[in-house]
Amino acid sequence: MAFISVDVEASGPLPAFYDLLSIGAVAVRIAGDEVRIDDGGFYVELAPLHGKADPNAMRVNRLDLDALARNGETLPVAARKFAEWTRAVSVDGPPVFVGYCANFDWAFVNDLFFRAGIDNPFGYKALDLRSMALGALDLPWEELRQERMLPLLGLQPLSDADAHHALADARHQAAMFKALTECAWRRSGRPRAS
Repeated sequence: MAFISVDVEASGPLPAFYDLLSIGAVAVRIAGDEVRIDDGGFYVELAPLHGKADPNAMRVNRLDLDALARNGETLPVAARKFAEWTRAVSVDGPPVFVGYCANFDWAFVNDLFFRAGIDNPFGYKALDLRSMALGALDLPWEELRQERMLPLLGLQPLSDADAHHALADARHQAAMFKALTECAWRRSGRPRAS
């Protein structure tokens, strides 16, 4: 089964009002007692559709709307490419959408597919890493922030240069998913792959 770590960057907090600007995705596979993060991944930048932008969001994602208008993929092309990539890496079963604050990323991805007239290959379900951490780590909900979780998982935060780049974030989330899965296995007594 392919778990697909997905991250998006957007021009604001809400699909249909703000633009989806980039998508990054990385496949993670579980086979027996091994969790493996695929090499490569998927990345696309999109031309803005609405042009509305929250200045705070643009400071975070550091993307240039004018450059995206010139060089970004159109929404239908980006949707088709992402759907094709997702299906190609999901040959062993339906893909599972994985994200940190998955509700945010899934909403933009679902809106992308809806507007393009393409069935969302993930369906309507998503696995949220913060929720997964609630079951895997011995922390209360209010402490399940990345700065608290990452050291417990043996992971470093992304550098400032890589943070909020959709593919770098998707890779980082994939490492979190792998570590959380292995942590859950240890807590349940399941042996870890060596």
